[in-house]
Amino acid sequence: MPSFESLYHETEMNVREAVYRFSELKAKFEAVCRENEALRAERSELREQLEKTEEKLKLVELTNTIIDKEDKTELKKQINEWVREIDSSIKLLSGQ
Repeated sequence: MPSFESLYHETEMNVREAVYRFSELKAKFEAVCRENEALRAERSELREQLEKTEEKLKLVELTNTIIDKEDKTELKKQINEWVREIDSSIKLLSGQ
């Protein structure tokens, strides 16, 4: 039968290991929470950018019904420029 002292040391080791593992898990949890917050902020920025792009698209569609063919070419160039800006912004936000 194990002595009280050996049981005590074994229990103490188990408690220390549990505390160490808890600390590790707590650190991982905090890191995941920070990452989650960063992703939420990024998602919010992307939603705002999408809303702005949708507004621009609506304006373009409205303008497209009004302008003549010569102006359409210039408008297409402008739209292409906006799309490149949006793509660039998305790449920056996604860290590429």
